[in-house]
Amino acid sequence: MVILESDFHLFFEHLKIYLTNSKYMKRCDLHIHTVPSVSDRMFTYDKDVLLDYVAKTKLDVIAITNHNLFDYAQYQEIKDALTQIVVLPGIEVDLENGHILVIANNDDGTLFDFNSKCEEVKNQIKTKDDDISYDTFIRIFGDLSKYLLIPHYEKEPKLHKDTIEKLGRNIIAGEVSSVKKFIYMEKEDTELTPVYFSDFRIEKGVTPDKYPVSHTFFDVDQVNVNTLKLCLMDKTKVSLTSEKGIKLFQIFPNGQMLSTGLNIMFGKRSTGKTHTLNAIASRFEGKAKYIKQFELLNTSRSDSEQFENDLKVRQENSAEDYLREFSVIVTDILKTCSADEDEMKLQKYLEAVMSSAQQSDVNDVFSKSKLFNESDFKELSFDEIKKLINATLTLLESQLYKSLVNKHLPEASLKSLLKELIEQCRKDNVANLYFKEVNNIIKMVKESLQLKSAAPRIPNIDLYQYFINKKKREIFAQVAIAIKKSRTISTEKAGHFTISVSARPFANATDLKTVGLKQVSLTNAFAKYGNPIQYLDELKEAGVESNRIYKLFAAIDYRILNSSGLPVSGGERSEFNFLQKIKDAILCDILIIDEPESSFDNLFLKNEVNKFIKEMAENMPVIISTHNNTIGGSIKPDYILYTEKKIEADGVHFNIYSGYPTAQTLRDVKGNTIENYEITLNSLEAGEQAYSERKDIYETLKN
Repeated sequence: MVILESDFHLFFEHLKIYLTNSKYMKRCDLHIHTVPSVSDRMFTYDKDVLLDYVAKTKLDVIAITNHNLFDYAQYQEIKDALTQIVVLPGIEVDLENGHILVIANNDDGTLFDFNSKCEEVKNQIKTKDDDISYDTFIRIFGDLSKYLLIPHYEKEPKLHKDTIEKLGRNIIAGEVSSVKKFIYMEKEDTELTPVYFSDFRIEKGVTPDKYPVSHTFFDVDQVNVNTLKLCLMDKTKVSLTSEKGIKLFQIFPNGQMLSTGLNIMFGKRSTGKTHTLNAIASRFEGKAKYIKQFELLNTSRSDSEQFENDLKVRQENSAEDYLREFSVIVTDILKTCSADEDEMKLQKYLEAVMSSAQQSDVNDVFSKSKLFNESDFKELSFDEIKKLINATLTLLESQLYKSLVNKHLPEASLKSLLKELIEQCRKDNVANLYFKEVNNIIKMVKESLQLKSAAPRIPNIDLYQYFINKKKREIFAQVAIAIKKSRTISTEKAGHFTISVSARPFANATDLKTVGLKQVSLTNAFAKYGNPIQYLDELKEAGVESNRIYKLFAAIDYRILNSSGLPVSGGERSEFNFLQKIKDAILCDILIIDEPESSFDNLFLKNEVNKFIKEMAENMPVIISTHNNTIGGSIKPDYILYTEKKIEADGVHFNIYSGYPTAQTLRDVKGNTIENYEITLNSLEAGEQAYSERKDIYETLKN
C-alpha cells in the first residue's frame, strides 16, 4: 500500500485535533442491524425502537452494520432522525468463514462510494452459506485505510487469524462477545484492543428492559473513522465505562453497574437479592455459572448417587486421557492379521514351495511362465508422507511461535517443501493406480495359466509384511504389560482436597466389569490377562466391542482424598463439589453464587472458598449474595450492592444501591444515597450493638 505525503499530513492534523480536544468519553455501539438479509434471521425493523434505544441507553455514536448490505435510503432516514448523535454507515461482511465490520465516514462523498461498494458485496452473497474471499474483499473496498475494520475476534464466527494477518495494520481492534473476554484482551499486551458492541436487531416489540448494554466508551471528542482509529491504538482510551481506568460495566438498561472483578450483594430477606441475581444471569444468555442457595447440600440419596456418577464420569475421562495413545496401538493391532493367520499363510507357502520342488517333473510350458508364480506389486503407503504434510502445515500455521520457526525455517522454504510433498503424494497415488491395474492383469493371467497347467501354484505371501506383523505383536505385548503397571498418573490439589489418578492391573474378572461391560462374560479372557496377545483374542471372542477393548488392559482409579489422605465423607463431598463448580466457571462469562454460607462453615469459607473466588475474580466478573462477614468482609470485594424492597402505589419495587467498599455512601441509579457503614455493619454483623457484644465476648474468652 502506497501512503502519500498528503495522507501523512492529514493523519497528523487529525492527531493534533484528537490530542487537544479529547475531553469526553463517547458511548458507542458500532454493531446494529436494521435490515434482515439472507445471512441473518428475519425480523421487523421498528424506527421507534431504535430512537428509544439510543435515548434510554444514552448512546453518542452508532453504526448501522447490516449483514452484507447497506440500505442507503434507510441510513439517511436514521441519520436525519438522530441529529444529536453521530450515525456512521457500515456493513458486516461474511469474509472467509468469519465476520468483519467495515465502517466508513458519513460525509456525502464517502457515502456515495461506500454504497456502491456495499452493493457489490450484496451481489456476491446470494445464500446464507456464501462468503467472499480476501482477494475479492480487497478488490471491492480498495484502500482499506479509509475504513474502520473490526473483525469478530473473541466472538463467533471468528475471522481466521490468517485473514487478520493479511489485513495487517488495518486491524487494530477486535470485537468480543463478553465482559470476561474484554478484560482478558485489555490485560494482554499482545492482543488487539477489545471492543464490546450489542449486535442488536432493532426489532418491533422489544421492550426497554431487554435493551442490550454491550457498549464501548471511546475517549474521543470529534467522531470520525480516523479519530476512532487513533483512539483504538491506545487501550487506555477505550473502556467499558465513561470513566477511564474504572473497572465497571453496565448490567441493566437503567444504568446499574457491576465490577469486572468481585461484587458482594447485601440485603435483608425478601428484598430482591435472588430476583436480581436471576436477572443478572439472564443477561448472559446461558453463559453464567449460577450456584444457587442450598444447591450443594448433598444429603439425599439422589445427591449421593449423583456424586458417584460424577466421579465415574471423571474416572472415565481420566482413563480416556491415559489410554488415548494406547488405543491407537490397539486399533492398529486389531487390523493386523493374527499370529495364527500369519503362521498359516507362511506354512501354506512353504508347503507349496516344497511341493513344487518335488514335482518339477510335471512342470509344463504354462507353469514355466514367469507370471505363473509372480508376486503382486506392493502399493505405496501414504502414512509417512501424510505425517510430513501435516507437520509442515503445523509449522506454517503456527502464530505464537512464527518468528522462532521462520528464524530456522524460512516461510518460503516451508511453502516450497509443502508444494513438493503434495506433488510427491500425487505421484505416489498415480503409481498406486498403475500397481492396482498391473496386479489385476497379473491375477487374470495367473488364473488362466493355472487352469491349463498341472503343476501346483505357489500362493502369494508378503514376507516383509509377515515380519512387520510379528514385530507389531511383540511391541504391542510390551506396551500392554507396561501400561498396566501400578503408578500414579497425576495428583491435583483443590483446596484441602487431593484428586489422585492412578493406574493398576485389573484384579479379577469382576474388576473388569467396572468399565461397563456387565453383559459380557470375561472369566475366560481374564485367565489370559498375563499374555496380551492371547488376552486380546479372548476379548474379541467374548464379544467385546473393538472400540472398548483398549479400556480392559489397565484399571484407572480416580479418587478424591481429604487432608488426611482418606476418601471424602458426605459433608466433604459438598465442599469438593462447590470448589469444582467454582473452578468450572472459568468456561463461563460470569460466576454467581447465592449465599454460600447456607451450606458451609466459616473456616471452609475463609480458608478455601475465598481464595478460589478471588482467583476467579481476576479473570471474570463474580457476584456473591451473602449475609456472612467471612464472605462479605474478609474477602475484600471490589464493589458492593445493597438491595431494598419498596412498596409503592403501583406495586412492589426492588431498588439497588451500589458503590465501592471505601465509599461513604452507596448510590442508586436515580441518585439516592444510603450510608455504606451502616448498611455493611447491619448486613454482616446485625448492627453495631451486636458487633460490640460479640467483640466483648471474644475478648473475655481470650483473656
